[in-house]
Formats: sequence, C-alpha cells, structure tokens
Amino acid sequence: MNAPSTSTPPEATRIEADPALPTIVITREFDAPPARVFRAYTDPDLVVQWLGPRRLTMRIDRYEARTGGSYRYVHRAEDGTEFGFHGVFHEVRPDERIVQTFTFEGAPDSVSLETAVFEDLGGRTRLRATSLVESVETRDAMLSSGAAGGIREGHERLDALLRPSAAAEEHRRIADVFTERVRGVPEGAWENPAPCEGWAARDVVRHLVEWFPEFLKSGAGVELPKGPSVDEDPVAAWTVHREAVQALLDDPATAAKVLSNPHTGDVPLDQAVDRFYTADVFMHTWDLARATGQDERLDPDKCAQLLEGLRPLDDVLRSSGQYGPRTEAPEDADVQTRLLAFIGRKP
Repeated sequence: MNAPSTSTPPEATRIEADPALPTIVITREFDAPPARVFRAYTDPDLVVQWLGPRRLTMRIDRYEARTGGSYRYVHRAEDGTEFGFHGVFHEVRPDERIVQTFTFEGAPDSVSLETAVFEDLGGRTRLRATSLVESVETRDAMLSSGAAGGIREGHERLDALLRPSAAAEEHRRIADVFTERVRGVPEGAWENPAPCEGWAARDVVRHLVEWFPEFLKSGAGVELPKGPSVDEDPVAAWTVHREAVQALLDDPATAAKVLSNPHTGDVPLDQAVDRFYTADVFMHTWDLARATGQDERLDPDKCAQLLEGLRPLDDVLRSSGQYGPRTEAPEDADVQTRLLAFIGRKP
C-alpha cells in the first residue's frame, strides 16, 4: 500500500511518511521560544486546549509529563463516542526533547514510540516529532483514517494558543515607553516633585511596583517575582516588575484564568491586567516625564480610547479615591490635555 499524499504549504505542518520505514515525521515551526512550546506539550491545562481536532472535546485523566510518568486522555465526539489514549513518558528533557509511547485503546496491541525535539531558532521553535509504529501498513492505515488532519488541526490550535494576546502586545508597547522614561531620569532627579500630590518621581515607580502585585495575589492567586526596593534602585525595581508582568501576559495559560475582585467582579486575567494596570502605566508615564523633564507626549489614540472608557465611570472613579477632582481644559484642547484634566492633572 502506498503512503497517502502529505503535501502541505511550507509554513504549515509537514507530515512525511517514508515508503520504506514505518515512521511518521511531523515538522512545524512556531513563533514562540522552545520553553513556551515545550510547556504547551507538558502542562495538562494547556494540552487540553489544543491537542486533537476541533470537533472533539478532551478530558485528561492523568498527565505526568516527567521521565517515568504516564498519561491517559479521552477525546469525545458530539455523539458521545469516546476515544481513549494512553502511554508512558520515557524521557522528558525540559525545552529540548520528549520520548513517549502512544497507544490508541481501540487497538491496544499497537504501540508506537514518539520522539519530539524542540529546536531553538532564536525566538522561534522548530518542532520535529517522529512516530515509530509496528509496520508500514499500520502507519498508512493511521494516516488514511484521518490522523493527519487531526494533527494539523491540533497544530493550528496550538499556534493560536501560543500567539501573544492583544493584552500582552499592548503591555509590551506601553511598558516600553515607561521603561524609556525610567531609564532616562537624570541623576539626582528621583526626588523631584511629581504631579500627584505628595509624590516624588520615585513614588510614581513605587506605586506601580507595589499596588499591582497585591491586586494579582488577592484576586487571582498570582505572585510576581520581587526585585530590589524602589528606594534602593528604582530602575532595577521597575525592570524586574515589568518583565514579570510581561511574562504573565505572554503565558498561554493566563487567558484561561480569572481575577475576582469585589469592585470589578470576575474578569479574565489578561483583560484585567490590560484594563486596570496597563492603563495605569500609560497615564503615569506622563507623571514621570513631567517630574523629570522628559518627553511628555502620549499616544493620542490611546488617550482617546481611555478618555472614552473613563467618562461613563466618572462618579465611580471619584468615589474610589484613586482620582482627584477634574481640572479644566480648554474646549479646543488636544485629547491628551483633555485626558489629563479628566484624571485631575494640570498639564
């Protein structure tokens, strides 16, 4: 029996079946570093989100992704039909290699040996997975039954899971600007008065580094790594904090988590970070720039977006104590001036 055709565009999953060997070789590149792709292969909370075709749901009974561990999961069709799979992890080398057995419980005497290698392409990953089955005939029967389509659909789902969220990209963009202002503070300027009453420039960084970790811990059970104190080294304190928040948002598991707070209710974690924290970084960028004599310009599109979102919450914001009274802005003022006036600043 000849191996089924497995031609596919070069940017997609490539499935190769050597006519002379009982193997299936699967290759695909992902726009994520090996550590993230490896985790998606070994963390059951992530595996359940991508493994297999879209038409099937997945239940994991156990998934001990360690050398000597075992796994079992079940795919379920809409009509209730279930397909069970199990195996043993023979080698799990973090971010590099996984070797495991694979058995479809509908054919319990057929066991394949699977080896997945994660190659670092400098921020990208080339996955090469090889399945060794008992015979060419068994291999061809697997591919003819639709396995190739399920593999490709699973990889498409994994690609989407690994893709940075809008919240992650927005934080990266806004935090980059704030980081430039932090690093640009002139020597001796950290004690300059800031626009927020009673604050110095140092306190702008202190505010962001201190309030948000507690907010995350109490609302989502997430603890961020701690850097040095802001009094000791404000640049390093901000850098550690910023990288920790970015890592949280870049984590594919974050979108499935929820932040619960008596004032906000239940909000998907990535959306909560974007709505309550990234917006705060954006607005405090002006405070730090004003306090230290740096470029005070803000992205006008983001200013307009925030102003539109804040206006309906006027009473709630004032009563929270987080925003002072609005200041007056000329009718013909630009959107940055109007936003700053709304949150109580005097541009």
